[in-house]
Amino acid sequence: MTSELSTKPKRRFPEGYKPNTTDLTAGRYGTQEMGIIWGAERTMHYQLLVQGQAALTLSEMHADILPREIADEIASKATLEHVSSARIRELEEKTEHDIIALNMALEEVVSEAAKPHINKAKTSADTTQPARALQLKAALEVIIDSLENLRDITIERAVAWKEIPHMDTTHLIDALPTVAGRPFAFYAEMLQKGLDFLKFVYQNSLMGKWADATGNHHGATVLGIHGQKLEEAYCKNLGIGHMVASAQIPGLEFEAQIICALAGVAETVGNIGRYLRMHKGSDAHLFLDLNPKKKKGSAAMPHKDLRGGNPTAEEQAESMCRLMRGYASAALSNCEMDYGRDLTASANMRIILESGFKCLDHSVRQMAAAVYYLGIDEQRARERIERTFGITTSSRVLQYITDSRTTANPLPRSTAHDLLGVLATKAWNGKRDFSEVLLQNGEINSRIDETKIGELANPSTYIGESKRIITMIFLTYYQKKTLK
Repeated sequence: MTSELSTKPKRRFPEGYKPNTTDLTAGRYGTQEMGIIWGAERTMHYQLLVQGQAALTLSEMHADILPREIADEIASKATLEHVSSARIRELEEKTEHDIIALNMALEEVVSEAAKPHINKAKTSADTTQPARALQLKAALEVIIDSLENLRDITIERAVAWKEIPHMDTTHLIDALPTVAGRPFAFYAEMLQKGLDFLKFVYQNSLMGKWADATGNHHGATVLGIHGQKLEEAYCKNLGIGHMVASAQIPGLEFEAQIICALAGVAETVGNIGRYLRMHKGSDAHLFLDLNPKKKKGSAAMPHKDLRGGNPTAEEQAESMCRLMRGYASAALSNCEMDYGRDLTASANMRIILESGFKCLDHSVRQMAAAVYYLGIDEQRARERIERTFGITTSSRVLQYITDSRTTANPLPRSTAHDLLGVLATKAWNGKRDFSEVLLQNGEINSRIDETKIGELANPSTYIGESKRIITMIFLTYYQKKTLK
């Protein structure tokens, strides 16, 4: 088990790469990979791709209806190399319908023999839905890869700080001693659980369709085609799922599942950001920013330069978390659909899907860098243990003094709890070592000898299973691939 951080954070963009701001959400947030997947032209790319696959699938099953050579022609021409995106937009302005415009533009570049076969036995949703499923599939693969990178860096951080003392807090109050790597094991496991959920939606929520305007295969039956078998083959060829009884579109619950999975991940990333930010602050003064690319922290407070700037990656993670909460709410609201179709979900999901994936991938990669370049002030870590005078071992003393195996005359738990609360308060207020106060109390020293009291009240040895938990997380999740 390594204690070095060997996993490099994935960059948002390659060195020297200047992204087109139109590929970014708000001209600011995104990654190169998400820019390749989303956007108007990429949507057209996927829509043309599925049109080509529809022709090939129909030909495979019914060459008498669509000869193979014509299907091959349609598939080869159904690309943006042959169909101009500008021409699609021009036709859409005239028709006010995106798929009618795309089909008309495709007709213009194929032979006369192929023209009657464009969009055969299909409605527009038989193009838009499988095209969107392919976009979502590609975007999920990218976000999963980014999250695996963050998870592995987080695990490496847990291992690297396995021997550094740390004070856990509950409700922002010193609670129990542990090691500095232990919180990162928690966050790594939560990232893994998010990856598990994303794997589920990747395998179960990517829904295509080829079932005509109400999902009942009217067009296929006119041609004497078994529509359900055609749809099954079409979606199988595309590598996506399908319903047996879809309406004009599959239930919008599927897209909501994907957004909710992303929102859950965003919560974890936001929590990591909050944890880092709080412990980088001047009050905790525990974590250090060791990123060599220093940035200004304030236009009015030059002294902030000494901290390497503000924790922008962490604050952005929390901000994107809030955004994804809103998107999840909207996506769930979209599930309310008039059978067999209405367009109440259409506009907002075009925004939510593209923006959600871009912003989250941006945030995940920023957080990976933040964790990778994180340093710790070990002296401060020890101070946070020592400042408690050992009173955070009170629960260990409580367990010992109420156990008949360790003392001949165990105290009732309630009595012991109240007594130790009083003694801990006495040690804290008097700035005295907890073991000293315990030794002077007759109820305690009559049941536990001096040597044992010293052992029990030593916070540096009271860390539970912290180290073993880190090891288990490393052995279970490190470099685990979600999609195999």
